[in-house]
Amino acid sequence: CQQHGGHHSCVLVKMLAQKVSASLQQRVGIRPFAPARARCVQARAGATALVKEMEKDMLKPNLAAVHVGDTIRIGLAVVEGNGKTRTQNLEGTVIAEHGAGSNKTITFRRLFQGVGIELILPVHGPTVQSMEVLKRGRVRRAKLYYLRDRVGKAAKLKEIVGAAAKKAAAAN
Repeated sequence: CQQHGGHHSCVLVKMLAQKVSASLQQRVGIRPFAPARARCVQARAGATALVKEMEKDMLKPNLAAVHVGDTIRIGLAVVEGNGKTRTQNLEGTVIAEHGAGSNKTITFRRLFQGVGIELILPVHGPTVQSMEVLKRGRVRRAKLYYLRDRVGKAAKLKEIVGAAAKKAAAAN
């Protein structure tokens, strides 16, 4: 809270502490008669645990583990003009990952008629129907933004094959 040096308000902390279930309160150990600053810290820890438990329900369990450098096929839900929804499959390379949990996004790059197109997609969002890993790319960077400047063969990534591919698959 502001008066105790934090960045949240005591009202929010009090509301969250009231909403936390009794079992969660016992696990986290919120004490009603603790000093004000200690109550704020304890309530924040309880709120984090509560948010993580709520977030588990939002994650899609059937999606493949995707990493930077992978060539993937994504099925996107597309709403047509008459209200019908269909799945559009796109194939491209993952050039960046951001966030974690339900907030995880990937930057997906593909070539369409000779023009590079990048999509930033929330992995656990409603538009992503399916993800399938086609190839594992061998990369030494966390972000592959340098691929934007390359065309043709120069934009290709080396593929992980053989024993290394089995080891990478087992690690996931």
